[in-house]
Amino acid sequence: MTKTTEAPTAPRPPDGALTMQVDNQTFILEVLFNPNSKEAFQDKLMRVILAEGMKELKEAE
Repeated sequence: MTKTTEAPTAPRPPDGALTMQVDNQTFILEVLFNPNSKEAFQDKLMRVILAEGMKELKEAE
């Protein structure tokens, strides 16, 4: 087991937040984006949408 000597960094504020209420429960989703990412948000979202579509097609077979 290795020990790290780095101090933990303070949590940064979320880049966005989504709130949804279902019955009597409120769900809050905080969104964080990697500022060093080489991929744009739109590219990531399209990849997720396409993956979900392919998953649904395979399940329909």
